[in-house]
Amino acid sequence: MLSAPDKALLVKLFYMNEESATIALRKFRVQKNVKSGKGPLTPAGLLKLVKRFEETGKLEDRARAGRPCLKEARAPCIAVEMEAIASEAASGTSSAREAARRLGLPPSSVRNILRRILQLYPYRLQSCHELLPADTAQREAFAKWAFSKMEQDPTWVFNILWTDEAHFSLHGDVNNHDCRIWATSNPREYTQKPLHSPKVTAWCGFTGSFIIGPFFFETQCPVNGWITETVNSQRYLTLLSGDCRAMFNSTRLDFECHVHAGWSN
Repeated sequence: MLSAPDKALLVKLFYMNEESATIALRKFRVQKNVKSGKGPLTPAGLLKLVKRFEETGKLEDRARAGRPCLKEARAPCIAVEMEAIASEAASGTSSAREAARRLGLPPSSVRNILRRILQLYPYRLQSCHELLPADTAQREAFAKWAFSKMEQDPTWVFNILWTDEAHFSLHGDVNNHDCRIWATSNPREYTQKPLHSPKVTAWCGFTGSFIIGPFFFETQCPVNGWITETVNSQRYLTLLSGDCRAMFNSTRLDFECHVHAGWSN
């Protein structure tokens, strides 16, 4: 259901855009952050709203005879049930199917009311690294230390060596852990991968003025040729104190080796 301010905004946008219902609806969705094609009205519905406004000077719907629409009557109950389900879940998620089961309604009807009347849409949760209670103090201490260094030397941040390593498949595979397919329906897409795909681990770093690397964690085997090594603290330290130190010496920059806190001996 559209509120009175939303109806007024739609009528205003209609007149401001040369009486184009399509443009008015498009701009309304942008302002209200509503998905394209997901309500609140069709162009024909907006024209009907404008016509009623011109004839009566009112934006409210005419009083209807008989019993109210079941969808509109059920919407408040469904909204309350969805909030109850979300409060019970540890992650704050809710389930349209569970709400339908509790209310004794068809799941399709609940989803229809959620989308068309309550204007709620499902979104997938994305995973991220967990922060433990001790991490807050460590990050705060690091931030204070970094700010003090920048106060002493404003160019210090440009001399930080930012590094990372990545695994590359020799068959051309890519890491699709964070990939998402946005579509109006499930495309049923899948990719086939070998169980044990050969990979190579590459390491690279950069500062504000130059790039160092890439270097590869691999060793030469008499039988199989070059094979990828598992990255551990000892191999990482060897890389930093060997190849990286030599390259830093060639650039005449000071170099201090710190092993990442995540590595274990």
